Amino acid sequence: MFETSADVLRMAGAVGIIVFVIFICMTLLYVMFILRDISKILDDVKDISSRVKTSIISPLKAANYLIEKVTPYINQLLEMKKKGRK
Repeated sequence: MFETSADVLRMAGAVGIIVFVIFICMTLLYVMFILRDISKILDDVKDISSRVKTSIISPLKAANYLIEKVTPYINQLLEMKKKGRK
C-alpha cells in the first residue's frame, strides 16, 4: 500500500485535511446553534421592549402631555394669587 515515504506523507496530509474539515464542520454547527439562540434572545428582548414601551413610556408621554397643557393655567393661578396678596 505504501511504497515510498512520499505515499505516507500524502496519506498523513489527507488524514489531516479530513480531520480539519470535520473540525470546521463541527465549528460551523456550533456557530449555527449559537446564532439560533441569539435570535431567540433578540426576539425576547424585542417583546420585552415593546411591553416596556406600552406599559411605561406611553403613560409617561400622556402625563407629560397633560403637564404641558396644564402648566400655563397653574402658572396663571399662581400669578393671580401673588397679585392678590400684594
